Amino acid sequence: MTDNREDLVETFRGLSDEYLLERVRSGDLTDAAQDLAEQELVKRGIVPPARQPRPAESDTQEPAEPVVFATIARFLIPIDAHILKGRLEAEGIPVLLADSNLVQTHNLIAVAVGGIRVQVPASRVSEAREILAAIRSGEFAVGDDFDPGSDSR
Repeated sequence: MTDNREDLVETFRGLSDEYLLERVRSGDLTDAAQDLAEQELVKRGIVPPARQPRPAESDTQEPAEPVVFATIARFLIPIDAHILKGRLEAEGIPVLLADSNLVQTHNLIAVAVGGIRVQVPASRVSEAREILAAIRSGEFAVGDDFDPGSDSR
């Protein structure tokens, strides 16, 4: 335990005043680390901020409503699923690729498992399907004259 304490003292000694104050205020430090950080602040002539009481674990974590995901597409080719995932995430839609690793590892059984399922939160299905339709219609297609070196945004 002495080594850990000495390591913390050295770590806090090497931090800037601003960053050390930020760490003390964060509430992320253990009680022992908080004590050492506050001692370092006092050595520097800085009055440590008042400690905020830590709320009990049961007070801070409210029961979260489960997120229900719905499948919007299936792909037998992994890269197709990943392209759609990237486009959806670029639009701010969370995405899960179900069975992606299985299909990539054992592509001969891809048909048997139904391919890679692209899933989004049920509340975002209509938005995701619009993006999927835009991709399939060619709205995001790159033309033959595309020049990646040009800055035509």
